[in-house]
Amino acid sequence: MAKKNYQELFDLFYGEYTPEYCQQNQLFIDYDSKNNIKHITKSLIDYAYEIITTDYNLIFGDNFEIYIPNNENATKRLKELFEANNFNKLARLFVIQGLILGDTALKLGRDTDGNVRMGIVKLLNGTLDYVMEYGQVVAWVYEYSMKHHESYLQVKEIYTKDRVQIYVDGKLKINLPNRYGEFWLIHVANIPSLQDPVWGESELERIGDTIDEMNSTLSRISAIEDIYAKPRIIASGIRDASNLRQEHNVWATPDNAELKILEYNGNVIPSMLEKYEKLENYLRNKCPELILNDLGNISGYALKLKLTKLIKKIKNYRDVYFAGIKKACKLALAMDGVVVDEVAIKVDPVIPADEVEDLNKWIMLMQSELVSRQTVAEALGFDFNEEARKIEEENSWYMELMGDESGQKTEQE
Repeated sequence: MAKKNYQELFDLFYGEYTPEYCQQNQLFIDYDSKNNIKHITKSLIDYAYEIITTDYNLIFGDNFEIYIPNNENATKRLKELFEANNFNKLARLFVIQGLILGDTALKLGRDTDGNVRMGIVKLLNGTLDYVMEYGQVVAWVYEYSMKHHESYLQVKEIYTKDRVQIYVDGKLKINLPNRYGEFWLIHVANIPSLQDPVWGESELERIGDTIDEMNSTLSRISAIEDIYAKPRIIASGIRDASNLRQEHNVWATPDNAELKILEYNGNVIPSMLEKYEKLENYLRNKCPELILNDLGNISGYALKLKLTKLIKKIKNYRDVYFAGIKKACKLALAMDGVVVDEVAIKVDPVIPADEVEDLNKWIMLMQSELVSRQTVAEALGFDFNEEARKIEEENSWYMELMGDESGQKTEQE
């Protein structure tokens, strides 16, 4: 499989259209008589940005926490590693890069003082490749340029499960044994690709052509409007155009000269708008993220189907990216001398359920004796054991109070 053009996906995300890209993909571009660009496809809609950022925000939710189950010391040490490596930002860059480009990776290592360091593999600024033997990846190779004073150094990093080697301008500078049995470079594919066993696909690769055509159509309509707003003038009965003079919107013409506006017959804009609407409807049906910003006249059943599709999609993304984050955290702790069996992530539900509807559902299930009180309490976010202890204390206090009042009444009688 040929290496994908990450830069094109990045430009699509931010809505950048170059003349080369427009020509290659047959998008709208118009030149004047001197071959200067007169009109070009512009990003008049930003659905690519909207879809990716919606996915990104739903993946992390409002509350995102990484911890080691039943191990406060390891959790504390992990948080210290996070602070030293600005991991909160790093994890988010890791995910957003994968959503846009289809691939993403984290790398781990040590600084000159031996401290564990974590970083992002910048796919736009370097080249990541793999070596495969017998259907398994046996090495990762990351090459990039690094600025050094007034020049650039060529760096090549090779990661295997038993060694890490770093070359600078072709010379081996670092050669470290890997005792942890895991690559110090952790790659994640956004969506599995049928074209390659390792590389992933971005959603932009599937919807990019549709978004391009929508922007191309709107840009062409905009150019037509410019033609009507600034029509061409036809002069007849005059040999030298320098005799024409214009003051504001008034033309002064020589005797027997005549000016006419070049008019265009027919109107193609309605058919172009119809084409745009069909493309937009297709995109809205394909991408459930767009339903959140424009509910329109959608029925309750259709909305439920869309949200179900969106929730399933985000849960899948969470499984993919959180697995990579957990692996990086577990390896970082091991390199720091802390061995753990499991790293866990706590995150909010993709779409918060209606609390009243949830409460009624759990009450009905509990009354039907289909679930326990503890299950209901935990589902609603309460600590069952802690609440049971408080209830017992309140009951004890109430019984003591009732006993005191009963004693007082007996004495009074």
